[in-house]
Amino acid sequence: MMDLFSKKLPALLLLAAFLISLALYHSSLNYFFFQDDFFEINISKAHNLHEYLEFFKFRNDIIAYRPISLQNYFFFSNYFFGLNPMGFRLISFVFFMFSGFLIIKLATAITKNFKIGLLTSFFWLTSSIHFMALSWIAAAYNIIGTFFWLLTSFIFLKYLKKQKAKFYLLSFIFYLLTVGSFEFSITWPAILGFYYFYVLKNTIVKSIKIFSPFILISAFYLIARFLFIKVPQITEYAIKFDLDSTKALFWYILWALNIPEEFKKQVVTNLLVFNPQFLSEFWPLIFKTFLGAFLVLVSAVIIPIKIIIKNGPPINFRLIGFAIIWFAIAVLPVLIIPNHTFSMYLTLPALGIYILISYLVVQSKRTILVVPVLLIWLATSISTLNFYKINSWMVEAQRTAQEFSFDTKQQFPRLESNSVVLYPLSAKWQRQALLDQHAIRAIYNDPSLSIYYNKESLLKAYKNGSITGPVYIYIPK
Repeated sequence: MMDLFSKKLPALLLLAAFLISLALYHSSLNYFFFQDDFFEINISKAHNLHEYLEFFKFRNDIIAYRPISLQNYFFFSNYFFGLNPMGFRLISFVFFMFSGFLIIKLATAITKNFKIGLLTSFFWLTSSIHFMALSWIAAAYNIIGTFFWLLTSFIFLKYLKKQKAKFYLLSFIFYLLTVGSFEFSITWPAILGFYYFYVLKNTIVKSIKIFSPFILISAFYLIARFLFIKVPQITEYAIKFDLDSTKALFWYILWALNIPEEFKKQVVTNLLVFNPQFLSEFWPLIFKTFLGAFLVLVSAVIIPIKIIIKNGPPINFRLIGFAIIWFAIAVLPVLIIPNHTFSMYLTLPALGIYILISYLVVQSKRTILVVPVLLIWLATSISTLNFYKINSWMVEAQRTAQEFSFDTKQQFPRLESNSVVLYPLSAKWQRQALLDQHAIRAIYNDPSLSIYYNKESLLKAYKNGSITGPVYIYIPK
């Protein structure tokens, strides 16, 4: 009986990780579209093959190239589910859960230890870093891109093991999908190349040769982005690598350990001096999350290292070096824009940290450490996610957009082409949630519609003769 249970234990732990992750993030399934979601819905429509192929062109109104994880994702989701955000989010969750499965496979193949793969996946699936990527449909590209990145890696390792050309070709095809999904794709040749060279101990010449097609695609992608995509000349997107990059790195590490993203915004001086008002209101959260991160580091890093040094077996420094390099290389693309930092950018980089922690816990051969580490981890993640669910701007943004959709559809079930709607809103963030003209055009599936959020701008446009269609005024109940 015990033998049967031990055989089923990994499957039970994996199921537990999936169920816990679903419990942590299930509330986001009910969120409505907001902000960039409406823009993506509007630009992801195709009525023929030519319009569909337009998805793969570089656009002047987008600062990224994500035809797979955005245009295709929105096109097919909209085709099958219409404007039902639940359908969009279910697709995101499918990619999320399959990514968790791939992490087990990949981390196990790299470390040659299934327990490390299982722990790595557990940390990743239950981390608070996914709140934005799973709550904001337009941010799901981080999940989709990571899925293709992991799939490319898994198939490439299959090629190394089987030495069959079909696996090499498949890995190249999936790498193209990764390139079309998110910018972190450029890290794949560097990370897997480092693994092939450093961990598997191949020569530099052989490493460059086997990764050359992937390197060429990455180079072509970077050149094309530089030539065809204009980065906004604003402070948020300023490209630099300085002290701010070091501070950003510091926060990315903390966020990977379930420290809330908001803390960075509330630090007024140095690295950890909080806004006094925020500190007085949220000191219990600050205490709990920092204590949790500290205890995770002690129980999953410091104690295991002491045990391993004292009792063996020897530490695999190459594997530890690879995990650190994974994080460092994967996070580099966002360190060069240190004024534009979000925890969702850790979807791929954080895996390096989670592999490292999992390796040390398992290598210590102290099963007793696993339960407290996981409990502390979950407690910290829950605290952070509960804070997000109440205080995140995304929660209010989606609520505003949902109310707008319900209100306008109830008062104006149908709108003629070129119609103009006055929907009074005073707060700038509320208008931002609807993204100017994009919400009404997406909701009514009509690019000719226009909306004004105050009567002054409507009257001005009317006097200028820019309004030619009928005007509808929303009257609040």
